[in-house]
Amino acid sequence: MNPSDGMARLFALLCAAATASTVLAQAYPVKPIKMIMPIPAGSLTDVVGRAVAASVGPALGQTVVGENRVGANGTIGMTECARAAPDGYTVCMTDGNIMTINPYAYTSLPYDPKSFVPIAHLAELEVAFAVQASLPVNNLKEWLDYARARPGQATWGTTGAGSTPHLYLSWISAKTGVNFNHIPYKGPAQLQLALIAGEIHATNMGPANIVKMNAAGKVRIIAVSHGKTRSKWLGDTPSFKDQGFDIDFRNWLAIVFPGGTPSALARRWNLEINKHLADPAWVDKVMIASALSPTGGPPEELERILAEKHKLGAEITKIANLKFQ
Repeated sequence: MNPSDGMARLFALLCAAATASTVLAQAYPVKPIKMIMPIPAGSLTDVVGRAVAASVGPALGQTVVGENRVGANGTIGMTECARAAPDGYTVCMTDGNIMTINPYAYTSLPYDPKSFVPIAHLAELEVAFAVQASLPVNNLKEWLDYARARPGQATWGTTGAGSTPHLYLSWISAKTGVNFNHIPYKGPAQLQLALIAGEIHATNMGPANIVKMNAAGKVRIIAVSHGKTRSKWLGDTPSFKDQGFDIDFRNWLAIVFPGGTPSALARRWNLEINKHLADPAWVDKVMIASALSPTGGPPEELERILAEKHKLGAEITKIANLKFQ
């Protein structure tokens, strides 16, 4: 066969595939879409996911139904997502810890985090580090001095091994040599109450949870982590970086398809999501109200972030000595 004939046939096949993908995207969807939530109902991942479902569904002309599939730090939900048919009728909410911590904390995973088709990076979670109001501590240096003078007695509350508060604790302990007493709680609500009640000396969490307590003098926020734009929640509190700690383990939210889903469908979803992320009213209601920094961008941006954060995930998992079964 003439080489030029072979190239012509290959070109024709590629054109046919591209045309089929375009036709599929135009016809899609013809039935309701399932959105898997790997995190419990009421969590930020769940709240944002349902807001996206309620907004994108009407734009696509179909209902998007959220279903919580929780357990094992998001592994159960993402396993179901990975095994779903790659036809665009299963879409999955996920977050940074699930995608870039789990692969290094578990000895084996029933799915490959890199196999999913990226749709959009949605938001980053801001972080506020707070101490008991009665503590003689006004910044990170004073907190470290306080803890250093009381080895193993300064308590740092978290929502469990591998959570964002635990990652901050582990990194700072490793970099400074200060030994903290790690106290895990079931969730942010219990953690918040523990700080107010004086059960723990310090913790870090989303500022929306504790900014009112800070204003009321019940706790004291002494450091924050934020995106390119500081939100209204954080005021002028110095960041971790401002205070000499180049640390940013903020969690983030994203949405993906099972591996093998046509990229044309991912771009269809991406287009609708970015429309809402460009709507100030929607952003205020869904993102800013929960102290989230909206991000957005094309699917390739999520792909880039995943590659970058995998390196950070490998580093902090080793520092924190995370081992999940």
